[in-house]
Amino acid sequence: MLLTQLQYFVALAREEHFGRAAAACFVSPSTLSEAVRKLEVELGVPLVRRGHAYEGLTPEGEMALTWARRVVSDQEALSAEIAAARGQLTGVARIGTIPAGIALATAVVSALVDAHPLVRSTVQSGLNSEDVVARLRAFELDAGIIHPSAADGPDLVSVPLGEVTNVVVAAPGMFPEDQPSITGRMLAEVPLGLLAADMRARQLADEAWRAAGLQIKPRLEADSNEALLSLVTSGLWAAVVPETAVAARRDDPSIHVLPLIEPEVSTPLAVVRLAGKPAPVLVRALGAAAQAVLKDPRRAAQARRSRIGATSSS
Repeated sequence: MLLTQLQYFVALAREEHFGRAAAACFVSPSTLSEAVRKLEVELGVPLVRRGHAYEGLTPEGEMALTWARRVVSDQEALSAEIAAARGQLTGVARIGTIPAGIALATAVVSALVDAHPLVRSTVQSGLNSEDVVARLRAFELDAGIIHPSAADGPDLVSVPLGEVTNVVVAAPGMFPEDQPSITGRMLAEVPLGLLAADMRARQLADEAWRAAGLQIKPRLEADSNEALLSLVTSGLWAAVVPETAVAARRDDPSIHVLPLIEPEVSTPLAVVRLAGKPAPVLVRALGAAAQAVLKDPRRAAQARRSRIGATSSS
């Protein structure tokens, strides 16, 4: 059994397409397909359901995928550990985050790059907490920023990051220019966009409104704050987003940003990783970067006020 066979198999399961998996591995589709066939012969079971194209994994394939992901992840961790021992930490640190945590995620990435200039990073956004946890357990992420309640097993380690307050963003003219703030009751009277109902930040907002005796029904739901902001700039709409999503746009004439009160709505955040020992060196480096953000009031405050540039992958 070769490591490349496992790598190709993991890529095929991820991409669900022979051509895309081959492109991700920089080989031809025939090379990837043959490697997976040889793996099936060695294991003595079919791993992939094949028709005219990829049709999914067999039950044995699903079982093998768990182990293949672990082996590939361990190999990547070993390579990074050896590089770190030589004084040059390299590799790709992969972070996933819920919409409310984007600014903090990119602050952590910034701290990581400050400490280790050779490390590259990706930030996957637009996920809910359960998505992040699932990708951690599938070894597709190294760390995530989630709502703390989703860190629901002994295989996870989480560290609180504080809370992000939500604000109302509205199209100009929807509310008076001198309006000091927006109440929950006022939201019920305007065309409103909110995050999707399965996202924890939305669920927390719904809980706060129900506790205040309010029933807020959006006319549109989206899976990202960027989509909600685009909605607002397109016409007479309002949306509820984390203040970090609009900190750099408070002077933008195409939007009107107002505090949300009665009730206030905020989202607690935590950074989470797998609890295995020894923790991979990139995961340890990410943890140190998160601690640097938490211990530096200036950096933490900046993360809550604005976005910091980061490489994004979907």
